[in-house]
Amino acid sequence: MVMAADHTSPCNSRPGVRRDAPELPRSRARTAGPAFLTLLLTFLTSALHAQSLLDRRITIHAEKIRLAKALDLIAKDADCKLSYNAAAVPVDSIVHLQVEDRSVERVLRELLPKELKWKASGQHLIITSQAGPRQQFMSRGTVVDASSGEAIAWASVLEVQRGRSVTTGDQGDFSIALAGDVDRTPLRIARHGYRDTVFYLPRNNDVGRIRLKPLNDLERLEPLCEFERCGVEDLGVARLLVPSAQLQQAMNLGDAERRAVQLSLVPSVSTNGPLAGSAVNAVSVNVLGGYARGVDGLEVGGGVNIVADAMTGFQFGGLANLVGGRTRGVQVAGGLNHTMRSLNGLQFAGLSNTVWDTLSGVQVAGGVNVVKRQMKGTQVPGAANITLGDLKGVQVSGGVNVAHGAVEKSQVAGALNYARSVAGGQVAAGLNVSLGDVGGGQVGFGANYARSGTGGQVSFGANIVPGEVSGGQVGFGLNYAHHVTGGQFSFGANVVPGKVEAGQVGFGMNYAHHVTGGQFTFGANIVPGTVEGGQVGVFNFAVKALGGQVGIVNISDTVSGGAVGLLTISRKGYHRADLVCNDVMPLSVQLRTGTRVFHNILGYSPAVTSGGRWGFLYGFGFEPRLTPRGFLNIDLTGEQVVEQEEWVDAVNVVGRLSLRYGYTIHGGLVITAGPVLNVLVSDLRDPDSGTHSSTLPPGDPLFADRSGTAQVVGWLGWKAGVGVRF
Repeated sequence: MVMAADHTSPCNSRPGVRRDAPELPRSRARTAGPAFLTLLLTFLTSALHAQSLLDRRITIHAEKIRLAKALDLIAKDADCKLSYNAAAVPVDSIVHLQVEDRSVERVLRELLPKELKWKASGQHLIITSQAGPRQQFMSRGTVVDASSGEAIAWASVLEVQRGRSVTTGDQGDFSIALAGDVDRTPLRIARHGYRDTVFYLPRNNDVGRIRLKPLNDLERLEPLCEFERCGVEDLGVARLLVPSAQLQQAMNLGDAERRAVQLSLVPSVSTNGPLAGSAVNAVSVNVLGGYARGVDGLEVGGGVNIVADAMTGFQFGGLANLVGGRTRGVQVAGGLNHTMRSLNGLQFAGLSNTVWDTLSGVQVAGGVNVVKRQMKGTQVPGAANITLGDLKGVQVSGGVNVAHGAVEKSQVAGALNYARSVAGGQVAAGLNVSLGDVGGGQVGFGANYARSGTGGQVSFGANIVPGEVSGGQVGFGLNYAHHVTGGQFSFGANVVPGKVEAGQVGFGMNYAHHVTGGQFTFGANIVPGTVEGGQVGVFNFAVKALGGQVGIVNISDTVSGGAVGLLTISRKGYHRADLVCNDVMPLSVQLRTGTRVFHNILGYSPAVTSGGRWGFLYGFGFEPRLTPRGFLNIDLTGEQVVEQEEWVDAVNVVGRLSLRYGYTIHGGLVITAGPVLNVLVSDLRDPDSGTHSSTLPPGDPLFADRSGTAQVVGWLGWKAGVGVRF
């Protein structure tokens, strides 16, 4: 609330607001050079450039203060510089200020007389009297350094109300045409590196000599720029299209003007003239190109749109949109969109989109999307997405996705996904790479790599995790992880130096130091530690196999649950060497290896007489216990018997099914004996007559038959032996 003090005054600006405004002596109005008094209230500026000075919100509670003090408080709370002509403003009026979160514009409208006007120029709030009829005149002056007295070239002189401006020459001199529609025309004189000032020039007078004070070391400090280029003026395209004098003017004046419409042919030819780089436009239409301080509405250009500060609204460029500050809204370009600070909204470009700070929204490009810091939203390009910070959104690319930080959602790419870590997932037709953890899994038709993963990996090539995988791996080539709490499936190989908790299925090879859940392969299973759940493969190796082994070759230190294979060797399993005789062979040396439940039998029967028969055998055995010392040997063997000294290339196999009782005499010494069912399959023939010539069957066999060209004969026999377990 703004109200006047309750006292009488000869001067009232409006009903209900009374101010005591005595006329100032004329000598007081001339103390600053020309015939007037200039009061300049200066406060440190901060990061309030995102909104217009007049839109800034202020809160002030003050009772019975002079209007001059009230204006001082407004400038301080709004963080701006305030200038006014003391002859035009009733500064000695007594007012009350009760303002809570209200705009500067509204407070001034309620506080000042109606005949006063005000305007924001950069960080200056300038109060003037109402304009009258024009009485145009020319005014000249010189701008010099207040410390050294040297001329200042390229300084800007701005008529605040009309927006006319000129720059000083090499000798600091200038000449400006002024409208003369007020008694004292406010001029703003500014040069980058100096404190700018507002000067109130009486009608039909020269400005004279203006002294600008250099900024001190503290004031020269600019906001730390963490980027390779700090403004749109640092871009080569901007330097090529915008004249250096116009760039200097914009640097001097900053955000000086608010304009409804700008029409441009090229950046140097526009309705805003030399002030183009200091004007914020509501609507900007650029034929070939345009240059402005900012856009707060709509900008359409056939070529290149160049905005030095912020763009809020919609921007369309036939070739490119270049924004040096923040973008809030939509950028559409046939070529590229470039925002040098953060972007909230949408970028759509035929070639590329670039955001130097944080993206909160969407980028769509035919080529490349680049975000140099954090990305919150979605990137969709034809070729590549690049985010140098964390990615709190989604990247979808026909080519490559790169996130130098953490990905909280997902990446989908036709070729490659790369991230420091992934909380969501990665899907790629080529390769997925995460230098850290992957929380939601990886699907890569080529390969997947992650330091660790909780959501699993699926690949037609290779899955590689130096750390732990919680959700398993499915790879048609290779699966590698240090530790897997799920399982592994591969048409190639599964390799885990640590532990697998849900088993391995690999059509080529399975390797793990420890397996819970077993292993299955058409190749080799290798476990230098313990496997719980068994092994099924052509070749099985485990130090400790707790669930058994099924394969052609089984090797272990310890096996429980049995081992079935053509050759089973277990260091702590079942081993026995026997000397055996039977009704066919007078002597046979045999070795049993495996387990009692299932073991292999390897044997050789030497010739005991000159020219006698000899042979070699292979078979399987089962040894159930009957008593602490008694047991049975149930064997199924096959022996190729050569019935003469030289080898004969003919099938002459005696198959035996034997049931023998065994007894442990002492320690590992055993004796066995029992009946045997012999079946001979032979195509051994007399070379002269062509008849079957084997002499192994007795004269009265149980049966005799033919199978093709082979002779099949069966009879009952016997077998006895003595052996040693070890």
